[in-house]
Amino acid sequence: MNRNQKILASINPSQQVGLEIGPLFSPIVTRAMGPVRYVDHASTEALRVKYANDPNVNVAAIVEVDYVWGEQRLDQLTAAEAPFDYVIASHVIEHVPDLIGWLQEIHQILKPGGILSLAIPDKRSCFDYQRPVSRPADVVDAFLRKARKPSPRQIFDHLASAVTWRGAIAWEGLPNEAELVPVHTLEEAWQIACTAYQQDSYRDVHCWVFTPASFIDLLRALIHLGLLDYRVAHLFDTTGCEFYVSLEALDGSQDAATRQQAQFASLPCLQLEAPVVSAASVSHSDVDVEPSLVRRRPAAAPLVARLKQSLPPALKRSLKQLLKR
Repeated sequence: MNRNQKILASINPSQQVGLEIGPLFSPIVTRAMGPVRYVDHASTEALRVKYANDPNVNVAAIVEVDYVWGEQRLDQLTAAEAPFDYVIASHVIEHVPDLIGWLQEIHQILKPGGILSLAIPDKRSCFDYQRPVSRPADVVDAFLRKARKPSPRQIFDHLASAVTWRGAIAWEGLPNEAELVPVHTLEEAWQIACTAYQQDSYRDVHCWVFTPASFIDLLRALIHLGLLDYRVAHLFDTTGCEFYVSLEALDGSQDAATRQQAQFASLPCLQLEAPVVSAASVSHSDVDVEPSLVRRRPAAAPLVARLKQSLPPALKRSLKQLLKR
């Protein structure tokens, strides 16, 4: 399956009415493919001005934006047309300051059984490589604070940790860590974070950092807390620099126990794994790329072997007897 097939795995654009968030000049679903509405943070004209001097953006191809999402909630903006059959967000979820609130807003405009299709960068294959994965505590904190802007911590971490590998900000497989080059100095990251804090301004960064396994762990925690209104319909593991998740909107009329059981049952069991090292890198300035398939290998067996080598003889014998049971 190619990239678009994975994103559209649970969607039929010709037969359904959908919404795509942040398509800019390269939508997944074009108007020729079916009835679709486009949402962005600014109007078409404002986007053309913003990207006028960006060589990586085809300004003439920027789509006509139907809804500008900012001051109003999404359900208020789309009240005349909602609910929708699907919503597509490619490389969007990692930018939103309040991830839980964002998911809940989208759920409000989806039909029961509607699909939220996500393309998400894998931190191991892009400039986020050195950052720790986002934890449930961080996401819950942003939700309780009703965060509307990235925090100073997120801004600093994004800038201070960003790296390139062989001149690229996204790549296939695991990079040679000795070849990673910082994008910003610590002083630059500090100054930008301070300015954003002092001016109470919005600085667009990756607020959240994931691998496929860490994203599923986050969903599991949100299910436990009753903060997730979806089940997992599809998950496609990392290809190139991104992975793909389709979330199905659940009917709010279901009783809590039945709903939670369906949610837990939908979570895929991901083995401990790592991308195979590849010499190829993606020399693009945008992480939203058309990647080739990345082979993967289990990392658990070598880890167990190393642990066994470090054990005292008595514990080795005990472990051997335990494994025989």
